[in-house]
Amino acid sequence: MAYQYILFDRKEGIGTVTLNRPTQLNAFIPQMLDELTNVFKGMERDPEVRVIILTGAGKAFCGGEDFKSRAEAEVQLEPTTPPNPYSYNPNPVAPPSPLASPSYSPLNPGPPPPMYSNPNGSPGSNPSPVYAPNPAPITPEPYAPTSSTGPISLPKTPPITEQNLRSYNPLIRQIRRLEKPVIAAINGVAAGTGLGLALACDIRYASEKARFIEVSTRVGLMPSGGNGYFLPQYIGLSKALELAFAGDEMSATEAERLGLISKVVLGEGLMEETHTLATRLAKGPTRAMGLTKAMMYNSQSLNLEQALELESQLLEETARSADYKEGLKAFLEKRSPNFKGK
Repeated sequence: MAYQYILFDRKEGIGTVTLNRPTQLNAFIPQMLDELTNVFKGMERDPEVRVIILTGAGKAFCGGEDFKSRAEAEVQLEPTTPPNPYSYNPNPVAPPSPLASPSYSPLNPGPPPPMYSNPNGSPGSNPSPVYAPNPAPITPEPYAPTSSTGPISLPKTPPITEQNLRSYNPLIRQIRRLEKPVIAAINGVAAGTGLGLALACDIRYASEKARFIEVSTRVGLMPSGGNGYFLPQYIGLSKALELAFAGDEMSATEAERLGLISKVVLGEGLMEETHTLATRLAKGPTRAMGLTKAMMYNSQSLNLEQALELESQLLEETARSADYKEGLKAFLEKRSPNFKGK
């Protein structure tokens, strides 16, 4: 079944995921979160995806939680619609209509063949790109509140705390634990949990038009989507509290100055600049970069002795990789290495 609220494209080692609710500022709804979780699980298992770009369609990166849908759902209780199942697959199919720009199609026609094979059906060289099917998605048990008079009807949108536990938290963990570089191309506003999604990524490039907002207090909530963790780490406790309390916008220039993002891209060159970096990383030693990511994130909660021990363990694993052997060989032969990501 095709994705409805995200677009996915895979080319030359780069998996590009585009949030695709442009008329709603790409705000999150439950099905969109399910689709994101599914596509990241697929890319984690896909050896042909060596780096990931995450961006938004239209003028926004992500407006965070769709509070319009949530307000309607929590004020007027309606029956729950079960989530649709997805199965990651990089082969293109025609998108469901209507879909907004960008022009490429979402991918996901159904379960893939079980193995690589050559035309006569036996394993061989030059295999066609076939991917192992994902396990069937786990459907959480439905939220079923009751009262003294029996079961009550449910909103289409899960209560905010349930959605945080069921969708946001697993997605943030998945991006951080994924042993591949994830680059956020922040093309516009990143607000609330949409800001948290951007901050979960490893590298953040932003358009000069981008704006960063922690909007939760505007509706009487505290920050979620990882913002309570990310913001103090990146910009310091005092500034993080100011953003969370006041709900004010931060410009891309200020975000770069404070270290919230890696780079501001002027004009319309955001995707070109992001793609240039992604292309370079896609040709790099994926295994070494993945373990570097694990090392740096884990070291934040370790003391020096623990960090040095972890570094030694991960270094040993990297030294066993095929890419390391290729790197040494290329060094001796005075040529550029041809890393395979293994």
